[in-house]
Amino acid sequence: MDYLKYVEAIKQKDEEAFEAIYYDTKYVVYSMITSIIKDRFLAEDIMQEVYMKMVEKINYYDPKYKFINWLLTLTKNLCLDHLKSKKEVLVESEALDSYQEIKEEKKTLDINKYLKVLNEEEKQIVLLKIVKDLKHKDIALVLNKPLGTVLWIYNKAIKKMKKEVKDEN
Repeated sequence: MDYLKYVEAIKQKDEEAFEAIYYDTKYVVYSMITSIIKDRFLAEDIMQEVYMKMVEKINYYDPKYKFINWLLTLTKNLCLDHLKSKKEVLVESEALDSYQEIKEEKKTLDINKYLKVLNEEEKQIVLLKIVKDLKHKDIALVLNKPLGTVLWIYNKAIKKMKKEVKDEN
Protein backbone atom coordinates (compact mmCIF):
# COMPACT_ATOMS: atom_id res chain seq x y z
CA MET A 1 0.00 0.00 0.00
CA ASP A 2 1.26 3.47 -0.86
CA TYR A 3 0.86 5.08 2.55
CA LEU A 4 2.33 8.42 1.52
CA LYS A 5 -0.60 9.40 -0.66
CA TYR A 6 -3.01 8.44 2.13
CA VAL A 7 -0.99 10.35 4.72
CA GLU A 8 -1.18 13.47 2.57
CA ALA A 9 -4.91 12.96 2.11
CA ILE A 10 -5.42 12.55 5.88
CA LYS A 11 -3.65 15.87 6.37
CA GLN A 12 -6.44 17.31 4.21
CA LYS A 13 -9.09 15.62 6.44
CA ASP A 14 -9.93 12.91 3.86
CA GLU A 15 -11.99 10.27 5.69
CA GLU A 16 -11.60 7.70 2.93
CA ALA A 17 -7.83 7.88 3.27
CA PHE A 18 -8.16 7.34 7.01
CA GLU A 19 -10.38 4.30 6.41
CA ALA A 20 -7.91 2.86 3.90
CA ILE A 21 -5.05 3.11 6.39
CA TYR A 22 -7.23 1.82 9.22
CA TYR A 23 -8.36 -1.29 7.32
CA ASP A 24 -4.83 -2.03 6.15
CA THR A 25 -3.23 -1.68 9.60
CA LYS A 26 -5.90 -2.62 12.15
CA TYR A 27 -4.82 -6.25 12.56
CA VAL A 28 -1.19 -5.53 13.28
CA VAL A 29 -2.03 -2.58 15.54
CA TYR A 30 -4.50 -4.71 17.52
CA SER A 31 -1.95 -7.53 17.77
CA MET A 32 0.69 -5.14 19.07
CA ILE A 33 -1.72 -3.72 21.66
CA THR A 34 -2.93 -7.10 22.94
CA SER A 35 0.61 -8.41 23.16
CA ILE A 36 1.45 -5.53 25.52
CA ILE A 37 -1.83 -4.84 27.32
CA LYS A 38 -3.27 -8.37 27.51
CA ASP A 39 -6.84 -7.17 27.97
CA ARG A 40 -9.09 -7.39 24.93
CA PHE A 41 -11.60 -4.77 26.04
CA LEU A 42 -8.96 -2.27 27.07
CA ALA A 43 -7.12 -3.00 23.81
CA GLU A 44 -10.15 -1.85 21.83
CA ASP A 45 -10.13 1.47 23.69
CA ILE A 46 -6.42 1.92 23.16
CA MET A 47 -6.81 1.05 19.48
CA GLN A 48 -9.24 3.96 19.09
CA GLU A 49 -6.77 6.18 20.88
CA VAL A 50 -3.98 5.07 18.53
CA TYR A 51 -5.90 6.14 15.45
CA MET A 52 -7.01 9.41 17.02
CA LYS A 53 -3.39 10.11 17.96
CA MET A 54 -2.29 9.13 14.45
CA VAL A 55 -4.57 11.79 12.95
CA GLU A 56 -3.50 14.31 15.57
CA LYS A 57 0.23 13.69 14.98
CA ILE A 58 0.13 12.97 11.22
CA ASN A 59 2.00 16.20 10.47
CA TYR A 60 4.96 14.87 12.48
CA TYR A 61 5.31 11.78 10.31
CA ASP A 62 8.60 11.87 8.38
CA PRO A 63 8.20 10.18 4.96
CA LYS A 64 11.82 9.03 4.93
CA TYR A 65 10.69 6.33 7.40
CA LYS A 66 8.14 3.60 6.76
CA PHE A 67 4.67 4.68 7.84
CA ILE A 68 3.82 1.31 9.39
CA ASN A 69 6.90 1.54 11.62
CA TRP A 70 5.86 5.03 12.72
CA LEU A 71 2.31 3.83 13.48
CA LEU A 72 3.51 0.77 15.43
CA THR A 73 5.95 2.88 17.41
CA LEU A 74 3.08 5.23 18.26
CA THR A 75 1.01 2.18 19.26
CA LYS A 76 3.76 0.75 21.45
CA ASN A 77 4.35 4.09 23.16
CA LEU A 78 0.64 4.58 23.91
CA CYS A 79 0.48 1.09 25.41
CA LEU A 80 3.53 1.69 27.56
CA ASP A 81 2.19 5.08 28.65
CA HIS A 82 -1.05 3.40 29.65
CA LEU A 83 0.76 0.74 31.68
CA LYS A 84 2.90 3.38 33.37
CA SER A 85 -0.09 5.53 34.24
CA LYS A 86 -1.99 2.62 35.72
CA LYS A 87 1.08 1.29 37.53
CA GLU A 88 -0.34 -2.20 37.33
CA VAL A 89 0.69 -5.33 35.57
CA LEU A 90 -2.24 -6.75 33.68
CA VAL A 91 -2.55 -10.52 33.71
CA GLU A 92 -2.66 -12.44 30.47
CA SER A 93 -6.31 -13.26 30.09
CA GLU A 94 -7.81 -12.83 26.69
CA ALA A 95 -4.81 -12.07 24.51
CA LEU A 96 -5.00 -15.44 22.78
CA ASP A 97 -8.74 -14.95 22.25
CA SER A 98 -7.97 -11.71 20.43
CA TYR A 99 -5.57 -13.58 18.19
CA GLN A 100 -8.47 -15.92 17.41
CA GLU A 101 -10.52 -12.95 16.17
CA ILE A 102 -7.66 -11.82 13.98
CA LYS A 103 -7.32 -15.32 12.59
CA GLU A 104 -11.00 -15.52 11.71
CA GLU A 105 -11.00 -12.15 9.96
CA LYS A 106 -7.80 -12.84 8.06
CA LYS A 107 -8.73 -16.52 7.48
CA THR A 108 -5.24 -17.59 8.48
CA LEU A 109 -4.21 -20.96 9.79
CA ASP A 110 -4.96 -21.75 13.39
CA ILE A 111 -1.74 -20.78 15.15
CA ASN A 112 -3.30 -19.91 18.50
CA LYS A 113 -2.61 -23.29 20.05
CA TYR A 114 0.99 -23.06 18.86
CA LEU A 115 1.40 -19.50 20.18
CA LYS A 116 0.77 -20.84 23.68
CA VAL A 117 4.26 -22.37 23.73
CA LEU A 118 5.83 -18.95 23.12
CA ASN A 119 6.72 -16.27 25.62
CA GLU A 120 5.37 -12.73 25.10
CA GLU A 121 8.39 -11.44 23.23
CA GLU A 122 8.32 -14.40 20.85
CA LYS A 123 4.57 -14.02 20.28
CA GLN A 124 4.94 -10.35 19.50
CA ILE A 125 7.68 -10.95 16.92
CA VAL A 126 5.89 -13.91 15.29
CA LEU A 127 2.62 -11.99 15.04
CA LEU A 128 4.27 -8.92 13.54
CA LYS A 129 5.90 -11.18 10.97
CA ILE A 130 2.80 -13.29 10.22
CA VAL A 131 -0.09 -10.83 10.58
CA LYS A 132 1.48 -7.85 8.83
CA ASP A 133 4.30 -9.64 7.03
CA LEU A 134 6.82 -7.12 8.33
CA LYS A 135 10.46 -7.65 7.50
CA HIS A 136 12.71 -8.58 10.39
CA LYS A 137 14.56 -5.28 10.13
CA ASP A 138 11.26 -3.40 10.47
CA ILE A 139 10.27 -5.50 13.48
CA ALA A 140 13.66 -4.67 15.00
CA LEU A 141 12.99 -0.95 14.51
CA VAL A 142 9.48 -1.14 15.98
CA LEU A 143 10.61 -3.12 19.03
CA ASN A 144 13.87 -1.19 19.39
CA LYS A 145 15.94 -4.39 19.34
CA PRO A 146 18.99 -5.37 17.30
CA LEU A 147 18.18 -7.19 14.06
CA GLY A 148 20.21 -10.22 15.15
CA THR A 149 18.19 -10.50 18.35
CA VAL A 150 14.89 -10.34 16.44
CA LEU A 151 16.08 -13.01 14.00
CA TRP A 152 17.28 -15.24 16.80
CA ILE A 153 14.00 -14.90 18.77
CA TYR A 154 11.91 -15.46 15.62
CA ASN A 155 13.84 -18.60 14.66
CA LYS A 156 13.67 -19.94 18.21
CA ALA A 157 9.89 -19.32 18.27
CA ILE A 158 9.37 -21.06 14.93
CA LYS A 159 11.33 -24.09 16.19
CA LYS A 160 9.15 -24.22 19.32
CA MET A 161 5.99 -24.06 17.21
CA LYS A 162 7.27 -26.76 14.82
CA LYS A 163 8.08 -28.98 17.78
CA GLU A 164 4.55 -28.46 19.08
CA VAL A 165 3.12 -29.46 15.68
CA LYS A 166 5.40 -32.52 15.57
CA ASP A 167 4.47 -33.54 19.13
CA GLU A 168 0.79 -33.17 18.26
CA ASN A 169 1.06 -35.62 15.37
